[in-house]
Amino acid sequence: MGPGVALVVVGAIFTFAIRKELPGIDIQVVGLILMIAGAAVIAHARHGRVREERVKRVEAPKDPHGPTHSVVTEKTEREIR
Repeated sequence: MGPGVALVVVGAIFTFAIRKELPGIDIQVVGLILMIAGAAVIAHARHGRVREERVKRVEAPKDPHGPTHSVVTEKTEREIR
């Protein structure tokens, strides 16, 4: 999400703060394009986040003559909205 915010900030600077004209380049349009691209990056980052968790737990033995304990690792993924 950080690069998206950076694009929005740089685009806003180009659009609203810089008044220099370059031949063949409209700085305000470049700034607007950067702001739109930054908003798209932010939206994509927020929509596509997946949280992954790994949980380890120790289980008691099922067989009294077997090992004293067993470690089980589980991996879960869920989408954050």
